[in-house]
Amino acid sequence: MTTPEETASADEISWEAATRLLEGLSALPPAQRAGAIERLVRIPSPGIRERALRLGASLLPEARLVEHVRNDVDATLRNAGLEMLKLRGARSFAIALRLLNDPDEDVALQAILILDHLRDPRALEPLRAVLASSDLNLAQAAIVAIGKLGNARSVPDLLPFLDGDPWLQMAAVQALGDLRSARAVPALAGLFTDLMLSSIAVEAVARIGGLSAYRALAEHWQRHGPQLEADSVLGLLAHVLEGLPRAPADHAGLLASLGSRLGDPFAEGAAAAARCILVLGPSPNDGPAIETLVALASAGSGDGGAIDGGGSQANAIHAAGLVPESLPPALAHRPDLIAALLAPRGPARSWGVLLGAAFPSRLPRDEFKDALADAGRTPGALAAATRCLLRLSPSAASARGFETALLDLYLGLAPEVRPELAPALKRHRRALREALAERRDVDAANRVVLSAELGAKPREVTAGLLALAVEDRLRALAQLADHRQAMRALPWAEWLREAPEIYAAAAAEAAAAGLADLLPLLRGLPPALAQQPMLRAFAQLQDRSAVPVLLAVLRERPDLRPATIEALGRIGGPDARRALAEATRPGATHARLAYRALAMCATEEDEALFRDAVADPDWYIRLACAEVLGRFARAENLGALSRLVGDSVPAVAHRALAALEG
Repeated sequence: MTTPEETASADEISWEAATRLLEGLSALPPAQRAGAIERLVRIPSPGIRERALRLGASLLPEARLVEHVRNDVDATLRNAGLEMLKLRGARSFAIALRLLNDPDEDVALQAILILDHLRDPRALEPLRAVLASSDLNLAQAAIVAIGKLGNARSVPDLLPFLDGDPWLQMAAVQALGDLRSARAVPALAGLFTDLMLSSIAVEAVARIGGLSAYRALAEHWQRHGPQLEADSVLGLLAHVLEGLPRAPADHAGLLASLGSRLGDPFAEGAAAAARCILVLGPSPNDGPAIETLVALASAGSGDGGAIDGGGSQANAIHAAGLVPESLPPALAHRPDLIAALLAPRGPARSWGVLLGAAFPSRLPRDEFKDALADAGRTPGALAAATRCLLRLSPSAASARGFETALLDLYLGLAPEVRPELAPALKRHRRALREALAERRDVDAANRVVLSAELGAKPREVTAGLLALAVEDRLRALAQLADHRQAMRALPWAEWLREAPEIYAAAAAEAAAAGLADLLPLLRGLPPALAQQPMLRAFAQLQDRSAVPVLLAVLRERPDLRPATIEALGRIGGPDARRALAEATRPGATHARLAYRALAMCATEEDEALFRDAVADPDWYIRLACAEVLGRFARAENLGALSRLVGDSVPAVAHRALAALEG
């Protein structure tokens, strides 16, 4: 039996009532479900409405959904019926076919919208029959739906509409672009000069792509270039060119006409011209085109550049793929430019390395060595160099002497960056071992680390570490923590007994890397010797046995209190939760961190604490409250969440709203 609150009008239904109604919907008698769903779909909350629609699609009988679609009085229910039929997926296909022949044209339109959503190939013939309808709305919807089916044999059915009513013309242009058939390009190209349809026709041809699209767009540009927006038309032309499997022949003198466009004051126009020039093959404008893209990429990365244009700059960078970590599509088929790209520093050099990865046989020796030497100083260049070295065969790399340059690159990197290069070291390790053996300028610590990375046996790595001076040993241990077999053989117990202040951090890093055998030794250290790596290891391995140690550190080491609180939150458990709850008391120094940590491991027993804190002046604490109370979305928590929905901080309000609607 429903409560008085649940029988109130839909506009007045509260969050709590709507949530209770949703949760109990599947348990209601079938006769009451429809009424409940009809109330819930009127609620303005998108989350509640979406859940109600999904439940309705699952629970309501087909006849009820059809009844809603036929409702010509209540637009809300008609739309709800349509959405629920869409959500039913393939089960609605037969229903939609029946409704397609309904004498009520509005009902038939709903049927087309369902078929449009389903995109079932079986709908093609029924939809083609609708194209002859005298109702423009039905014909227009059928045209759009046919386009989404992707069957190119529909092209002849749609071409006549290009000369018809404007409403149908626009739908036909859109659909022909969706069909991606070159058969439609000539007809669409005939609309390039139409005042109303020109822009969408050009876009449709660009979506079709291929050589015919390239030629149509090139001719359009050559005939009407001065009257066209370069950023739009050339951008679409560049998109088509970059999608071709190989560089096409120049068409209608396009290549010669693009050089002057490199000076376009708007970034999108200049970048589009540069992209077209580079795809079309070798020309005198290759250098200026590369400079245009480099300037744009440098400006986007904050390194300055000559091109301006506000939002145009960001759009051009995105469209051209101008990031050091990936090769711009415009350069994908230009191995002849590898040497030119490798010569200057900056984005071009990274692109040259990536292009060399695609054509390793064309990689010039000296230029690539210079690029490797510079890879540690240029954003994205190290990743590009690694990809290239992975594509390069070990024999080819050795023949060209790249292993020496690779060793120099590795040794010049900061220790924390070196792992990025590790895959390349493994691929070329045989040649690198020989090169390392001949080098006399590599210090002892780096020699041990490199030997380990190049596949030395664990006992050799262990022996090498033991032979190092203490300072060098610590430096090497920090880089070899994940070499478990070598780490396991080291005398950690002895080191931590005799010099814990020296070896505690290294032991903690090895433990965090997976050597859990070291945890008991770390737990045995006094709080005075605790360090952040040790706390991170306890937290990462969720070592419940370390909680007493952490509680002692929490009491005795104020300097480590934030890291200790976070570790307790990640480990959890009754003792950790009690300590964190105590740390949230009013006036506590790190109360906000304690709330956040407790939120990570909270259970039902902590709900009351978070309900009491929803009015705290610290938004960070209120955010933690929204997270925990949303996780345990019982009736007693809904009022607190409803209060947080109106929070002045968007992050808090959104989290609470998501919890209520989820």
